[in-house]
Amino acid sequence: MNIKRRLFVSNILMLVIPVATSLAVFFAGLHFFATLAGLGSRQREGRPFMEAAEQADKLIDGWKENGAGIDAMVDGARAFNSQYGETGPILLIFRDGEILGGGEIRHGDDVLRSVLAHNENSVIFGRTAASLRKSGDFQVVLYERLRMTEMSRSYKDVMFNGAVVSVICSAAVILLTNVFLTRFVFKKILRAMDILTDGVRQIREGNLNFRIDYGENDEFSAVCGAFNGMAGHLMSVEEARLKDAQSRKELMAGISHDLRTPLTSIKAYVEGLEQGVAETAAARKRYIETIKNKTGDLERIIDTLFLFAKLDTGEFPYRMERVDLCSAVSEMVYEAAEEYSDAGLDISVEKSDSPVFVNIDALQMRNVLINIFENSLKYKDKERGRLAVRVSRADGEAVLSMSDDGPGVPGDAAEKLFGLFYRIDGSRSNPSRGSGLGLAIAARMVKHFGGSIEAQNISGGGLSIIIKLPEAE
Repeated sequence: MNIKRRLFVSNILMLVIPVATSLAVFFAGLHFFATLAGLGSRQREGRPFMEAAEQADKLIDGWKENGAGIDAMVDGARAFNSQYGETGPILLIFRDGEILGGGEIRHGDDVLRSVLAHNENSVIFGRTAASLRKSGDFQVVLYERLRMTEMSRSYKDVMFNGAVVSVICSAAVILLTNVFLTRFVFKKILRAMDILTDGVRQIREGNLNFRIDYGENDEFSAVCGAFNGMAGHLMSVEEARLKDAQSRKELMAGISHDLRTPLTSIKAYVEGLEQGVAETAAARKRYIETIKNKTGDLERIIDTLFLFAKLDTGEFPYRMERVDLCSAVSEMVYEAAEEYSDAGLDISVEKSDSPVFVNIDALQMRNVLINIFENSLKYKDKERGRLAVRVSRADGEAVLSMSDDGPGVPGDAAEKLFGLFYRIDGSRSNPSRGSGLGLAIAARMVKHFGGSIEAQNISGGGLSIIIKLPEAE
């Protein structure tokens, strides 16, 4: 049962159970104490009347045996009444509903009228008590008004005590019900909070591999799932940070190496010129040309590094526009094909029959292609290399593939090609093959276009660079 349902059920039960139980206890208690009060009153009030009725029966039986007349009966009734006093039961003699003697009716009520209406012996209780016996033509009635003032006071005391006990019991039931329902709801919440607190502590202490195994299907399962997602994201961020830190270390090391190589050469040739090592004009010219070339290498490295820095900080100015990738790539290949052919790389292009529109910066897309062309040219292992460029569409994406017939890359190198300062020649013994930032720059530009880039070895030899871009509407 989820937390929301538990809260709903507990709220209902917190109202129904205490109210129902309290009412049951209250009224049961009142009934119990009322019964006790009633029994006590009847025992106190009914027993004296019945004892007097027994005495009256004996007196009436004597009248019947002796054939007593009305005068004897009246005298006997007066003597009986004087025995019980003014507040006790009185014996009255009636004939045809009219009182003949014995005493005065101090209180008239329905009980007396009811008992006189009977033709045979009877006893009736109410607020008053009356017992009827017949003696010939006469009706002899024992009549008493019960002491209701005393009985009422006793009844009130008993009922008040019963009400107090019932209220106390009801309060205890309400308290116990609330305690039970509170544990029913909040025990599960507290358990979930303890689990989440422990998870937060684990993450705070650096254990990013920690995941919560909640195992329940309630509102907290989504929270625990979000926590696990957050932990996974933090772990990915930390791994990316460590990887980025390592890449930057490699970047600094690579920059230092690549800058030192041409600088060392420049220094050596300058010293050669100063010391007169180049004795002839031709030798001096060759030294100067070498210095000029090495200076150009330095300039290219610095320009590439500056470009990468701007891309990495997000300060590079892109000019995005909707272009037909087929036409744009064909034009780029046409402009560069002759230059690369002279260098030993033949580039061909195959495009889709219909336009494929994408949102890109056309100038920077040209730089992406040039970086890839340069990479194929530098690493070709034949006198003439070939590079096939193809534009197509698949699953709502524009696909640009560039496949060469070079040596390819080692299996684990395909994933590293687009990393910072990566070169297949780990010793970096050939600076003429570039800084190692070209494909990293290309990857960042493609990512800014909303696309992806990957490298795949071709069966039989060669490497394919595949760029996927979302089609523009």
